[in-house]
Amino acid sequence: MGHFFGRDILLDLLNQEACQGIRFYYGSDGNVPQLIAVGADANENDQLGPNRIVADEACPCPTSCSQPNILNS
Repeated sequence: MGHFFGRDILLDLLNQEACQGIRFYYGSDGNVPQLIAVGADANENDQLGPNRIVADEACPCPTSCSQPNILNS
């Protein structure tokens, strides 16, 4: 199982004020596993709340996968 986030959403997360990194969480959309990404500050606190971005629309693999390789075969 893998998830793809595009460059734009990852840069949007990183470009938030005081963002120093990205934290990933495992969640679900019904019975479908989903990966969620949020910005984190220098103290590794999640950046949540008004005017903050949460990336929760990753493209899952299988369905949207890379060519076969050691990670997805």
